[in-house]
Amino acid sequence: QPTICVSNRNITMKIAALLALVGSAAAFAPAAVSKTSTAIKALDDMAGSTAPLKAFDPMGLATVGSEETLAWFRAAELKHSRVAMLATTGYLFNAAGFHFEGQLSSDIAFADLAAMKPIDAWAAV
Repeated sequence: QPTICVSNRNITMKIAALLALVGSAAAFAPAAVSKTSTAIKALDDMAGSTAPLKAFDPMGLATVGSEETLAWFRAAELKHSRVAMLATTGYLFNAAGFHFEGQLSSDIAFADLAAMKPIDAWAAV
């Protein structure tokens, strides 16, 4: 009776070939259709959504809570962006030499902020 001698290398090659075939077969399987959540659809209908992007939500905040939560997130984003725009405008005006009259505190005048380094001026405010 003949004996079968199988080396570990032969088995390893067969397993690698089998795994390669299984991986390539998955490429031709039909893709699962995911349902769009109602929160994402609500993003498309919100005022201010842009035509090319529509539901732009890279952090997935629309799926965190209810429509009220989404409205709160949106209001917070608008508020913080407006504060950032005012801060940038104030920094540019101060760097250009414009400043408020009077004192920021008992020992610092608004005019003194222009002579400070930006981080020191920020700390003074």
